[in-house]
Amino acid sequence: MKILLRIARTELATMFYSPIAWFIWIVFSYICASDFVSGFESSISYRELHGYGYPSSLTYSQFLHTMGGFLQGIVGNLYIYIPLLTMGLLSRETASGSIKLLYSSPVNSSQIVLGKYLATMIFGLCMLMVPVLACCYGSFAITNFDWPPVLVALLGLYLLICAYSAIGLFMSSLTNYQVVAALGTLAVLAVLKFIGTFGQEYDFVREITYWLSLNGRSESMMIGAMRSEDMVYFVAVIAMFLAFTVFRISFSRRTLATWMKVTSYAVVVLLVMTVGYISSRPSMITVWDATYSKINSISENSKAILKKLEGPVTITNYVNLMDNASFTYLPLKMKQNERLFDSYCRAKQDLDIRYVYYYDWAPSGFCSMPKMQGKTLEQMRDYAVMVYNLNPRLFKSPEQMKEIIDLSGEQNTFVRVLETADGRRTYLRDFNDMERQPSEAEIIAAIRKMVETPPVVAFVKGHGEREVGRPGDRDYSSFAIERYSRMALINQGFDVVELNLAQCDTIPQHINILVMAEMRQPLSEAENKVMDEYVARGGNLFILADVGRQEATNPLLARFGLKMEDGILAQPIGDFTPDFILSCFSNQSGEFSEYNEYNYQVSMPECVALNTLEKTNGFTCIPLLETRKDDAWIELETDDLKENEVVCNEVAGEKKQRYVTAYLAERKVNDKKQRIIVCGDADCLSNAEIYMQRDGYRSGNSALIAEGFHWLTDGKFPVDVTKENPIDTRFTVTVDQFSSMKMVFHVIIPGLLLILGVFLWVKRHKR
Repeated sequence: MKILLRIARTELATMFYSPIAWFIWIVFSYICASDFVSGFESSISYRELHGYGYPSSLTYSQFLHTMGGFLQGIVGNLYIYIPLLTMGLLSRETASGSIKLLYSSPVNSSQIVLGKYLATMIFGLCMLMVPVLACCYGSFAITNFDWPPVLVALLGLYLLICAYSAIGLFMSSLTNYQVVAALGTLAVLAVLKFIGTFGQEYDFVREITYWLSLNGRSESMMIGAMRSEDMVYFVAVIAMFLAFTVFRISFSRRTLATWMKVTSYAVVVLLVMTVGYISSRPSMITVWDATYSKINSISENSKAILKKLEGPVTITNYVNLMDNASFTYLPLKMKQNERLFDSYCRAKQDLDIRYVYYYDWAPSGFCSMPKMQGKTLEQMRDYAVMVYNLNPRLFKSPEQMKEIIDLSGEQNTFVRVLETADGRRTYLRDFNDMERQPSEAEIIAAIRKMVETPPVVAFVKGHGEREVGRPGDRDYSSFAIERYSRMALINQGFDVVELNLAQCDTIPQHINILVMAEMRQPLSEAENKVMDEYVARGGNLFILADVGRQEATNPLLARFGLKMEDGILAQPIGDFTPDFILSCFSNQSGEFSEYNEYNYQVSMPECVALNTLEKTNGFTCIPLLETRKDDAWIELETDDLKENEVVCNEVAGEKKQRYVTAYLAERKVNDKKQRIIVCGDADCLSNAEIYMQRDGYRSGNSALIAEGFHWLTDGKFPVDVTKENPIDTRFTVTVDQFSSMKMVFHVIIPGLLLILGVFLWVKRHKR
């Protein structure tokens, strides 16, 4: 041990007397400091300007997030510095001839290698000085700083440095030229980065090459999750290259047959691959999510639902080569895609993920390319496999697919099918948004459909109501049945049907919620009887009224102790027309009221005010939405507020005050709560409005959909996958206070390192 430490101390002295080591340390520190200062300052400035929105972990967003996290940014640059540091560890000794002195001394090869490697490990710790100082300052500047995931990320950075150093040490042992050693290290790092792309068509080869790949190995640790397979990987790779270096030095000191040398290397490689294959089996993987809010894990509700799912479950990815989404799910990216279900596989060991590749017509992709017009499917397939460099025999024909499953209802686009051993089946889709892949909410909603009977939402038709099957601006397809809309009810665990009250004697028992959107004609006598029976048995409703529909809708609302006021609400807001109403969630609305803290507002074009009646039929009516301030009024004199100038005329009975635009009504019926939502505007949930982007407010229309149906199903759907709220949500410093730290990180720390380096270099030259 003493010899090993003496070698390490000698190597460290050589490093710190070398301008290259100081150059690496100073440049690395300055770049890290610049990244930290710019990211931290912009975040503080944004919070000061815009305030605090929905609570999110500042520790995670500032240090760990994959998009802009400080520690994440360091990973991509490490490969530049380490080869410059390790290139002379052994090549310098060989070139100068001093290696012969080591060989002739009573020091074995392992001590030489471990001593030099220990020196690089210590220097690696020195390189982490600025990241550690930045994290320490973060703990001062952020309330309740979440240290555990940050420490895991720092460990990930350090293990990456150690792995790069082991590779660099081995390459340094192969040549007398330092530049060649540095280039060789970069080449090996490149091979280890891209080896995961080889042999992905074959299951066994894919497991081995993906495990060997260095690309993304620290990815989980950088977001605060420690995976057992990643820890095993770093230890195994470091041990493998250190063993290679020991072999290289040992074989230089004594003569051995070539087959013995090759066997030594092969045994180590085989042992490492075996350990890697075993450690990467799902049953062998353990994960520790170090974040306070368990950002990298599924919620307790999700785990409880998975426990109810008995027997094995298969998730089959149906990938159409002709579809635009196919590239993301080809064999090359199969292992990365499986990470989506990693947490679910740990919670349910018999969850099996499979892939079926086929080619068929799809609305987008190769079929829509101008150069493919007039070509057969087989010709388009051949072109696609040539572009992606794939084996055409991997893809099933349309005829073969029909024997397996009919995906014409999904337009042959990419879809996942979840199926139990007893034949229960549900679909899980990708969506047309920035995120694309399903989140925990959509995955668990799909799984829950196989565990219990989903709630059925029936959209009433026959009175001029909004349509759920049309994509028109005023219609409701986006939040009801649109397959590729994330918020659609069918993707959040609901079944959706249409119902004509005139064609049924009673509303079927399996229907849980009725949606009535802008009735233009009143219910007939027979329909009123059907509705009375549904209300009497405790059925839930979501009623969306609209301007000018008082006569048709008020008789229905009277059942719940509510009514629509005459006229139309007016509230001039900025450049918006006076009939454009921004409504806030009321403070009396219970769980809905939390959206007030985050400044969510529901946009309601052309809205009517709602009020209560004296006779409530046992319902408790609670304001859900109300106008923002006491400056709204019911306009009684003008019908068209878009074209005419409007003012509040108190003489005509118009009065400025805060008006209710949506109500919650509930009562107890047959030992269960009956729940009703009444909204004074039907446009707020329309296709056009829920996707509308306007400046000046944070839209809460999507929240009204999600939380509204969550309330109507007594919290069952959409599945609540929220985790514990983070506690590190505020900065304790201002931009002005942070300005002094800019000087420390930008100038003082790199300056001190530069002065110290110059001092040691001058001191050595004087000797």
